[in-house]
Amino acid sequence: MKILHVVWVLRFGGIETMLMNIANEQVTMGHEVSILLIDKDSADPELTKRLNNHVTIYSANRIWGIIDLPAFWRMNRLIKKINPDVIHLHSAAMYKYLSPSLRKFCNVTLHALCNTPNTDHIEKIARVFSISQSVADDLMQKKHVKSIVNPNGIKPELIKTSKKLNIQHPFRIVQVSRLDHLKKGQHLLIQSCKILLDRGFNNFTIDFIGNGPSLNFLKNLVKENHMENIVRFLGEKDQQYIYDHLCEYDLFVQPSIYEGFGLTVTEAMAAKIPVIVSSGQGPEEVIEYGKCGTVFCNNDIIDCANKIELYMNGQEEKSLVEKAYEKVWNTYNIKTTVETYLTNYIRRK
Repeated sequence: MKILHVVWVLRFGGIETMLMNIANEQVTMGHEVSILLIDKDSADPELTKRLNNHVTIYSANRIWGIIDLPAFWRMNRLIKKINPDVIHLHSAAMYKYLSPSLRKFCNVTLHALCNTPNTDHIEKIARVFSISQSVADDLMQKKHVKSIVNPNGIKPELIKTSKKLNIQHPFRIVQVSRLDHLKKGQHLLIQSCKILLDRGFNNFTIDFIGNGPSLNFLKNLVKENHMENIVRFLGEKDQQYIYDHLCEYDLFVQPSIYEGFGLTVTEAMAAKIPVIVSSGQGPEEVIEYGKCGTVFCNNDIIDCANKIELYMNGQEEKSLVEKAYEKVWNTYNIKTTVETYLTNYIRRK
Protein backbone atom coordinates (compact mmCIF):
# COMPACT_ATOMS: atom_id res chain seq x y z
CA MET A 1 0.00 0.00 0.00
CA LYS A 2 1.23 3.52 -0.81
CA ILE A 3 0.60 5.77 2.20
CA LEU A 4 1.14 9.52 2.21
CA HIS A 5 1.18 11.42 5.51
CA VAL A 6 0.58 15.17 5.27
CA VAL A 7 1.78 17.41 8.09
CA TRP A 8 2.54 21.11 8.49
CA VAL A 9 6.08 20.64 9.85
CA LEU A 10 8.41 17.91 11.07
CA ARG A 11 9.93 19.30 14.23
CA PHE A 12 10.11 18.05 17.80
CA GLY A 13 6.59 17.75 19.17
CA GLY A 14 4.01 15.15 20.07
CA ILE A 15 2.38 14.94 16.63
CA GLU A 16 5.66 14.81 14.77
CA THR A 17 7.23 12.21 17.07
CA MET A 18 4.12 10.09 16.75
CA LEU A 19 4.17 10.43 12.96
CA MET A 20 7.80 9.33 12.83
CA ASN A 21 6.99 6.19 14.81
CA ILE A 22 3.95 5.39 12.67
CA ALA A 23 5.80 5.89 9.38
CA ASN A 24 8.73 3.73 10.48
CA GLU A 25 6.42 0.93 11.60
CA GLN A 26 4.39 1.07 8.38
CA VAL A 27 7.61 0.68 6.39
CA THR A 28 8.62 -2.26 8.59
CA MET A 29 5.28 -3.87 7.71
CA GLY A 30 6.12 -3.62 4.02
CA HIS A 31 4.24 -0.50 2.93
CA GLU A 32 5.52 2.36 0.75
CA VAL A 33 5.43 5.46 2.94
CA SER A 34 6.06 9.13 2.27
CA ILE A 35 5.61 12.36 4.20
CA LEU A 36 4.58 15.67 2.67
CA LEU A 37 5.57 18.77 4.66
CA ILE A 38 3.52 21.83 3.84
CA ASP A 39 5.81 24.50 5.32
CA LYS A 40 9.18 25.49 3.89
CA ASP A 41 12.39 24.50 5.73
CA SER A 42 10.36 22.75 8.41
CA ALA A 43 12.19 19.42 8.73
CA ASP A 44 14.42 19.13 11.79
CA PRO A 45 17.54 17.15 10.80
CA GLU A 46 17.75 15.49 14.23
CA LEU A 47 14.24 14.16 13.77
CA THR A 48 14.43 13.17 10.12
CA LYS A 49 17.61 11.18 10.61
CA ARG A 50 15.60 8.83 12.84
CA LEU A 51 13.17 8.10 10.00
CA ASN A 52 13.57 4.84 8.14
CA ASN A 53 15.65 5.40 4.98
CA HIS A 54 12.73 4.12 2.92
CA VAL A 55 10.45 6.97 4.02
CA THR A 56 10.47 9.68 1.34
CA ILE A 57 10.03 13.32 2.40
CA TYR A 58 8.47 15.94 0.11
CA SER A 59 7.78 19.62 0.73
CA ALA A 60 5.25 22.06 -0.69
CA ASN A 61 7.51 24.90 0.55
CA ARG A 62 4.70 27.09 1.85
CA ILE A 63 5.88 30.42 3.25
CA TRP A 64 4.24 30.59 6.65
CA GLY A 65 2.27 33.71 7.53
CA ILE A 66 1.06 34.65 4.06
CA ILE A 67 -1.60 33.35 1.68
CA ASP A 68 0.76 31.22 -0.41
CA LEU A 69 -1.52 29.85 -3.14
CA PRO A 70 1.36 28.52 -5.30
CA ALA A 71 2.40 26.30 -2.38
CA PHE A 72 -1.00 24.63 -2.31
CA TRP A 73 -0.86 24.19 -6.07
CA ARG A 74 2.51 22.47 -5.59
CA MET A 75 1.06 20.34 -2.80
CA ASN A 76 -1.74 19.02 -5.01
CA ARG A 77 0.64 18.43 -7.91
CA LEU A 78 2.98 16.46 -5.63
CA ILE A 79 0.18 14.33 -4.26
CA LYS A 80 -1.05 13.48 -7.75
CA LYS A 81 2.50 12.60 -8.75
CA ILE A 82 2.96 10.36 -5.69
CA ASN A 83 -0.40 8.75 -6.46
CA PRO A 84 -0.98 7.30 -2.98
CA ASP A 85 -3.59 4.74 -2.06
CA VAL A 86 -4.11 6.53 1.27
CA ILE A 87 -3.84 10.19 2.22
CA HIS A 88 -3.42 10.56 5.98
CA LEU A 89 -3.81 14.16 7.13
CA HIS A 90 -2.53 15.19 10.55
CA SER A 91 -4.69 18.30 10.70
CA ALA A 92 -8.24 18.63 9.39
CA ALA A 93 -7.47 22.20 8.28
CA MET A 94 -5.40 20.80 5.39
CA TYR A 95 -8.50 19.34 3.76
CA LYS A 96 -9.69 22.64 2.27
CA TYR A 97 -6.44 23.02 0.32
CA LEU A 98 -6.83 19.69 -1.50
CA SER A 99 -8.42 19.34 -4.92
CA PRO A 100 -11.86 17.63 -4.96
CA SER A 101 -10.41 14.53 -6.64
CA LEU A 102 -8.09 13.96 -3.65
CA ARG A 103 -10.50 14.76 -0.83
CA LYS A 104 -12.63 11.65 -1.16
CA PHE A 105 -9.97 9.23 0.09
CA CYS A 106 -8.62 11.35 2.94
CA ASN A 107 -8.15 10.16 6.49
CA VAL A 108 -7.34 12.43 9.42
CA THR A 109 -6.10 11.97 12.96
CA LEU A 110 -7.32 14.36 15.63
CA HIS A 111 -4.28 14.65 17.89
CA ALA A 112 -5.75 16.91 20.57
CA LEU A 113 -8.96 18.11 22.13
CA CYS A 114 -11.06 20.15 19.71
CA ASN A 115 -10.19 23.68 18.71
CA THR A 116 -11.06 25.72 15.61
CA PRO A 117 -7.95 24.91 13.52
CA ASN A 118 -7.75 21.18 14.20
CA THR A 119 -11.42 20.53 13.41
CA ASP A 120 -11.84 22.84 10.41
CA HIS A 121 -13.79 20.81 7.77
CA ILE A 122 -13.41 17.63 9.84
CA GLU A 123 -17.05 16.67 9.27
CA LYS A 124 -16.30 16.37 5.53
CA ILE A 125 -13.39 13.94 5.84
CA ALA A 126 -14.09 10.31 4.99
CA ARG A 127 -12.39 8.68 8.00
CA VAL A 128 -11.55 10.34 11.31
CA PHE A 129 -9.32 8.83 14.01
CA SER A 130 -9.04 10.13 17.59
CA ILE A 131 -6.00 9.46 19.75
CA SER A 132 -8.08 8.74 22.86
CA GLN A 133 -11.65 8.23 24.00
CA SER A 134 -11.46 11.67 25.62
CA VAL A 135 -10.71 13.25 22.26
CA ALA A 136 -13.40 11.19 20.52
CA ASP A 137 -16.01 12.22 23.09
CA ASP A 138 -14.98 15.87 22.79
CA LEU A 139 -15.26 15.67 19.00
CA MET A 140 -18.71 14.11 19.18
CA GLN A 141 -19.92 16.68 21.69
CA LYS A 142 -18.59 19.74 19.86
CA LYS A 143 -18.80 18.74 16.19
CA HIS A 144 -21.14 15.70 16.17
CA VAL A 145 -18.50 13.71 14.29
CA LYS A 146 -17.99 10.01 14.98
CA SER A 147 -14.40 8.78 15.01
CA ILE A 148 -12.38 5.62 15.49
CA VAL A 149 -10.43 5.64 18.75
CA ASN A 150 -6.83 4.66 18.04
CA PRO A 151 -4.49 5.43 20.95
CA ASN A 152 -0.97 6.58 20.20
CA GLY A 153 1.68 3.92 20.52
CA ILE A 154 5.35 3.59 21.37
CA LYS A 155 8.01 0.91 21.04
CA PRO A 156 8.36 -0.11 24.70
CA GLU A 157 11.22 -2.46 23.91
CA LEU A 158 13.41 0.59 23.16
CA ILE A 159 12.89 2.17 26.59
CA LYS A 160 15.26 1.33 29.43
CA THR A 161 13.45 0.21 32.57
CA SER A 162 14.08 1.26 36.13
CA LYS A 163 16.00 -1.19 38.31
CA LYS A 164 15.48 0.75 41.53
CA LEU A 165 14.28 -1.34 44.45
CA ASN A 166 14.18 1.45 47.02
CA ILE A 167 13.79 5.22 47.02
CA GLN A 168 17.16 6.90 46.68
CA HIS A 169 17.97 10.46 47.63
CA PRO A 170 17.56 13.00 46.36
CA PHE A 171 14.08 11.97 45.25
CA ARG A 172 13.98 12.76 41.51
CA ILE A 173 10.84 14.06 39.76
CA VAL A 174 10.61 14.55 36.00
CA GLN A 175 8.12 16.16 33.62
CA VAL A 176 8.46 15.85 29.85
CA SER A 177 6.49 18.02 27.42
CA ARG A 178 6.37 21.31 25.61
CA LEU A 179 6.76 24.19 28.06
CA ASP A 180 3.29 25.64 27.68
CA HIS A 181 1.99 26.08 31.21
CA LEU A 182 -1.54 27.16 30.22
CA LYS A 183 -2.00 23.73 28.67
CA LYS A 184 0.62 21.48 30.28
CA GLY A 185 0.42 22.95 33.78
CA GLN A 186 4.12 22.98 34.67
CA HIS A 187 3.50 25.90 37.05
CA LEU A 188 1.17 23.66 39.06
CA LEU A 189 3.97 21.17 39.63
CA ILE A 190 6.33 23.95 40.76
CA GLN A 191 3.71 25.35 43.14
CA SER A 192 2.93 21.90 44.50
CA CYS A 193 6.59 21.26 45.22
CA LYS A 194 6.83 24.65 46.96
CA ILE A 195 4.13 23.35 49.32
CA LEU A 196 6.28 20.28 49.96
CA LEU A 197 9.26 22.51 50.72
CA ASP A 198 7.15 24.41 53.24
CA ARG A 199 6.22 21.05 54.81
CA GLY A 200 9.89 20.31 55.38
CA PHE A 201 10.73 18.16 52.35
CA ASN A 202 13.95 19.45 50.82
CA ASN A 203 15.83 16.43 49.48
CA PHE A 204 14.26 16.27 46.03
CA THR A 205 14.75 17.66 42.52
CA ILE A 206 12.52 18.42 39.53
CA ASP A 207 13.71 18.20 35.93
CA PHE A 208 11.67 19.71 33.11
CA ILE A 209 12.54 18.25 29.70
CA GLY A 210 11.26 20.30 26.78
CA ASN A 211 11.14 23.81 25.41
CA GLY A 212 8.41 26.27 24.63
CA PRO A 213 6.92 29.72 25.14
CA SER A 214 6.56 29.39 28.94
CA LEU A 215 10.26 28.91 29.67
CA ASN A 216 10.90 32.42 31.01
CA PHE A 217 7.63 32.47 32.96
CA LEU A 218 8.50 29.17 34.64
CA LYS A 219 12.09 30.24 35.38
CA ASN A 220 10.78 33.41 37.02
CA LEU A 221 8.31 31.36 39.06
CA VAL A 222 11.16 29.15 40.27
CA LYS A 223 13.20 32.22 41.19
CA GLU A 224 10.29 33.83 43.05
CA ASN A 225 9.90 30.70 45.15
CA HIS A 226 13.66 30.32 45.77
CA MET A 227 13.74 26.88 44.15
CA GLU A 228 16.76 27.37 41.87
CA ASN A 229 18.65 24.57 43.62
CA ILE A 230 15.78 22.13 43.14
CA VAL A 231 14.40 22.82 39.65
CA ARG A 232 16.33 22.31 36.42
CA PHE A 233 15.27 23.07 32.84
CA LEU A 234 17.12 20.58 30.65
CA GLY A 235 15.80 21.87 27.33
CA GLU A 236 14.65 19.88 24.35
CA LYS A 237 15.93 16.31 24.17
CA ASP A 238 15.48 13.77 21.41
CA GLN A 239 13.46 10.61 21.87
CA GLN A 240 16.51 8.42 22.39
CA TYR A 241 17.73 10.57 25.28
CA ILE A 242 14.34 10.29 26.95
CA TYR A 243 14.20 6.53 26.37
CA ASP A 244 17.64 6.15 27.96
CA HIS A 245 17.16 8.41 30.98
CA LEU A 246 13.54 8.22 32.15
CA CYS A 247 14.38 5.13 34.17
CA GLU A 248 16.73 7.17 36.38
CA TYR A 249 13.84 9.06 38.00
CA ASP A 250 11.64 8.18 40.95
CA LEU A 251 8.42 9.83 39.74
CA PHE A 252 6.88 11.24 36.55
CA VAL A 253 4.27 13.99 36.95
CA GLN A 254 1.99 15.19 34.13
CA PRO A 255 -0.02 18.14 35.55
CA SER A 256 -1.82 19.03 32.29
CA ILE A 257 -4.80 21.37 32.50
CA TYR A 258 -6.08 19.97 29.23
CA GLU A 259 -4.50 17.16 27.23
CA GLY A 260 -5.87 14.82 24.59
CA PHE A 261 -3.58 11.87 25.28
CA GLY A 262 -0.14 12.03 26.91
CA LEU A 263 2.48 10.10 24.96
CA THR A 264 5.20 10.85 27.49
CA VAL A 265 3.03 9.25 30.19
CA THR A 266 3.14 5.96 28.28
CA GLU A 267 6.92 6.30 27.95
CA ALA A 268 7.24 6.73 31.72
CA MET A 269 5.03 3.68 32.25
CA ALA A 270 7.27 1.69 29.90
CA ALA A 271 10.32 2.86 31.89
CA LYS A 272 8.74 1.40 35.03
CA ILE A 273 8.63 4.63 36.96
CA PRO A 274 5.47 5.69 38.84
CA VAL A 275 3.25 8.33 37.26
CA ILE A 276 0.93 11.01 38.63
CA VAL A 277 -1.48 12.74 36.23
CA SER A 278 -4.28 15.31 36.42
CA SER A 279 -7.92 14.29 36.37
CA GLY A 280 -10.44 14.63 33.56
CA GLN A 281 -7.96 14.48 30.67
CA GLY A 282 -6.35 12.03 28.25
CA PRO A 283 -3.54 11.11 30.69
CA GLU A 284 -6.10 9.87 33.23
CA GLU A 285 -7.48 7.61 30.50
CA VAL A 286 -3.93 6.41 29.73
CA ILE A 287 -3.42 5.21 33.31
CA GLU A 288 -6.87 3.60 33.24
CA TYR A 289 -8.36 6.03 35.74
CA GLY A 290 -6.01 5.13 38.57
CA LYS A 291 -5.40 1.44 37.90
CA CYS A 292 -1.91 2.13 36.48
CA GLY A 293 -0.96 5.33 38.26
CA THR A 294 -2.16 8.08 40.57
CA VAL A 295 -4.61 10.88 39.78
CA PHE A 296 -4.76 14.30 41.40
CA CYS A 297 -7.60 16.79 41.00
CA ASN A 298 -6.94 18.98 37.97
CA ASN A 299 -5.57 22.42 38.89
CA ASP A 300 -5.42 21.54 42.62
CA ILE A 301 -1.85 22.12 43.80
CA ILE A 302 -2.58 20.89 47.34
CA ASP A 303 -3.93 17.58 46.08
CA CYS A 304 -0.96 17.29 43.72
CA ALA A 305 1.43 17.93 46.62
CA ASN A 306 -0.37 15.33 48.74
CA LYS A 307 -0.04 12.70 46.01
CA ILE A 308 3.66 13.44 45.48
CA GLU A 309 4.21 13.21 49.23
CA LEU A 310 2.83 9.67 49.22
CA TYR A 311 5.59 8.64 46.81
CA MET A 312 8.27 10.51 48.72
CA ASN A 313 7.23 8.58 51.83
CA GLY A 314 7.10 5.26 49.97
CA GLN A 315 3.38 4.89 50.69
CA GLU A 316 2.15 4.40 47.12
CA GLU A 317 0.59 1.21 45.78
CA LYS A 318 3.64 -0.77 44.61
CA SER A 319 1.74 -2.88 42.08
CA LEU A 320 0.80 0.15 39.93
CA VAL A 321 4.15 0.20 38.14
CA GLU A 322 3.86 -3.40 36.93
CA LYS A 323 0.23 -2.88 35.91
CA ALA A 324 1.28 0.22 33.96
CA TYR A 325 4.11 -1.63 32.23
CA GLU A 326 1.73 -4.40 31.15
CA LYS A 327 -0.82 -1.81 29.95
CA VAL A 328 1.75 -0.19 27.65
CA TRP A 329 2.71 -3.48 26.02
CA ASN A 330 -0.90 -4.52 25.48
CA THR A 331 -2.56 -1.22 24.57
CA TYR A 332 -0.05 1.53 23.74
CA ASN A 333 2.21 -0.47 21.46
CA ILE A 334 2.99 1.13 18.09
CA LYS A 335 2.23 -2.16 16.33
CA THR A 336 -1.35 -2.02 17.60
CA THR A 337 -1.71 1.62 16.57
CA VAL A 338 -0.45 0.98 13.04
CA GLU A 339 -2.53 -2.16 12.55
CA THR A 340 -5.66 -0.21 13.50
CA TYR A 341 -4.83 2.46 10.94
CA LEU A 342 -4.14 -0.08 8.20
CA THR A 343 -7.37 -1.95 8.89
CA ASN A 344 -9.57 1.15 8.87
CA TYR A 345 -8.02 3.45 6.27
CA ILE A 346 -10.27 4.81 3.53
CA ARG A 347 -8.20 4.25 0.41
CA ARG A 348 -8.34 5.05 -3.27
CA LYS A 349 -10.45 2.58 -5.20
